[in-house]
Amino acid sequence: MSLQIYAPSLRSLPEHAMLVMATLPIIDWNDCLLRELRAVKKRAPVPAYAAIVMIDPFACWEDFADLLKDAEITGIINFPPASILERSSGGVPVDTGQELELRRMEWFAGLGFKVLFAAANESDITAAELRLGSQLDGVVYLPAEALALTIGTDIGLVSLGAQGSSVPKFALLDATAARRPLPT
Repeated sequence: MSLQIYAPSLRSLPEHAMLVMATLPIIDWNDCLLRELRAVKKRAPVPAYAAIVMIDPFACWEDFADLLKDAEITGIINFPPASILERSSGGVPVDTGQELELRRMEWFAGLGFKVLFAAANESDITAAELRLGSQLDGVVYLPAEALALTIGTDIGLVSLGAQGSSVPKFALLDATAARRPLPT
């Protein structure tokens, strides 16, 4: 299975910058995506998953859905995931963002979009599998070392297989990384 994540906002960051910059509030991920979608000409359906920050409090989700359909992009992914964006003062992820992500992803799935879920740890993956069930096309594991990758052509989705799950799992790693199991 080959996947592509459509993240035009990464073009706004300096080439060879570390991917961790994409999690900082220096670019408006969703605005970059909306601008790009408005500029897209009609073409054949794109087997890609648009990277959307699902915890954006200002987004008009109906506009996203309409523009994605107009651009014939068939899927969505919560990228960057709330679990790496929202942290408490103690550095622990805040579950309210993940709940919001899951609700919005259910809404998109209800409109016919394919859904990938990006997660930084196994408990987030389990929550997505339980919540999204058959609506979930796969999971993208985003390990901490992925944030140290530099923005460029060396980043890829590496298949991890299903690893005892009903959905395929991928990791955002150096494209040359060997296939390996998720840490437990």
